[in-house]
Amino acid sequence: MKRLLWCLAWLFPLLVGAADGRVRSASLPWWKGNLHTHTLWSDGDAYPEMVVDWYREHGYHFLAISDHNILLNGDKWIGLKTNAASGLGFTNYLQRFGSGVDFKRVEGKVKVRLKTFAELSHLFAQPGRFLLLPSEEISDEYKKLPIHLNATNLREFIKPQHGTNVLDVIQRNVDAVLAQRDRTGQWMFPHLNHPNFGWAVTAEDIAPLQGDRFFEVYNGHPMVHNRGDATHASMERVWDIILTERLAKLGLDPLFGLAVDDAHNYQEQGIKQSNPGRGWLMVQAAALTPAELVRAMERGDFYASTGVQLRTIVRDAKGIRLEILGERDVEYTTQFIGTRRGYDSSSRPVVDKKGKEIRSTRIYSDQIGQVFEEDRGMTPWYRFRGDEVYVRAKITSNKPKLNPYAKGEMETAWIQPVVVKGETQGQPLQTLRQR
Repeated sequence: MKRLLWCLAWLFPLLVGAADGRVRSASLPWWKGNLHTHTLWSDGDAYPEMVVDWYREHGYHFLAISDHNILLNGDKWIGLKTNAASGLGFTNYLQRFGSGVDFKRVEGKVKVRLKTFAELSHLFAQPGRFLLLPSEEISDEYKKLPIHLNATNLREFIKPQHGTNVLDVIQRNVDAVLAQRDRTGQWMFPHLNHPNFGWAVTAEDIAPLQGDRFFEVYNGHPMVHNRGDATHASMERVWDIILTERLAKLGLDPLFGLAVDDAHNYQEQGIKQSNPGRGWLMVQAAALTPAELVRAMERGDFYASTGVQLRTIVRDAKGIRLEILGERDVEYTTQFIGTRRGYDSSSRPVVDKKGKEIRSTRIYSDQIGQVFEEDRGMTPWYRFRGDEVYVRAKITSNKPKLNPYAKGEMETAWIQPVVVKGETQGQPLQTLRQR
């Protein structure tokens, strides 16, 4: 009888609906995809066909090629003068695509024409099986601090917008993407890339940002400092600070966390290389189309992963319930993380050995981003107490990540935060709806 009641409690939200009134169906498919990768159109080391072929052959359903400050349009020829474009890379390219390779000799030198997005879509896209999304990594800066933003399903090139400070640079680029979305009617969105790259972007820079719903909580490039260091917060710590500030103080939407690989290196594998397959998204959507994927992501109907797989996610008015798709002899630990109302909101700056303030996310109370519960089962369930500002979940396995971005990395998944209904500083949380 207890097992029957447990099953009914599990199935009821799926059949009736979630906290926001939307029907949740366990029958909707999961789509695996990556929103951040590079080719020889910018600073990747592989031809576009080789990149797309890698993802399709490794079980991905969608891919956004996001080269720096460029869309894959027009006539672009590159010479075989770098290790990336020549040698084994070119040999493998010829072997794989044969007569489809477009090259010529000019004054004794070989030049290769890079395939456009339209050509790649014609070669690889399959309705309901594999989708390519046009994208651009808008690569900007402020006083030499690198500030990068991806624009997914973009229709027209957007040049870096610049600005008067870090937040202003990000906001101007976000606004440019949203303006194109409004003008064209196309489903597209921006997301903030690797905030800790070059220690460029702090939680305080991100928290007031408007219009952007996504940032990279995990990036597979070895130089982006996901884990932070002694004087810089990790991406997960930054995420909790941002969520608390936006929801409890600023009245803004939650920020969802993405995992991407940011692949540049396809010729050589290793911890010092930026290789494909390190981080990805699993999106639950009715169909493999840009509109359905974007809608689902803006609802938070996805999780980010470096290897852990889930069968079911239920986020409703009662809590968060998960079903982990486990592997033999692998153990899983699920942490439910969040901040409760009435938390200590004080903070202090990070200082160097001489007591001078350094540019870094400030130090906040441990009451921000607490671990509320920990569960080692395959069907973890967190029941809301009612005083939470938000709750998110993280599942960590004891299985080492194959080809990790850093030593000691274990396969992990991140579940998107749920805003808990209630009052926070006088403002009803139900007004904090997603865009």
